[in-house]
Amino acid sequence: MLAGMYRGPGKQIVAWNSALLYDMIYTQPVVYELGHLSMPTLLLIGQKDTTAIGKDAAPPEVRAKIGHYPELGKAAAKAIPHATLVEFADLGHAPQMQDPQAFHKALLDGLAAVPANR
Repeated sequence: MLAGMYRGPGKQIVAWNSALLYDMIYTQPVVYELGHLSMPTLLLIGQKDTTAIGKDAAPPEVRAKIGHYPELGKAAAKAIPHATLVEFADLGHAPQMQDPQAFHKALLDGLAAVPANR
């Protein structure tokens, strides 16, 4: 998904941001900090997403237990105090690319629902 971004203008910042993201994924289990978020949060999650970093190298018994976004999305929304969860039943890891119109509508509707004083 990011392949084209690594070749054009701004490729250094894309690479740096990617490095920071993967460092966080591997070393900082932020799931324990979700309850500290105080801003309105919009979660847009494809229900057919099975992404889990390291899943390909995990033992089969572990692989079967990770990347279940229907459950993970609900758990994240429950843990974040002001979260709104939008589930895309027929989409996977990249709903913004798989159905841009549905994604953009959900995003704009979600942003419009945020109170102006936030």
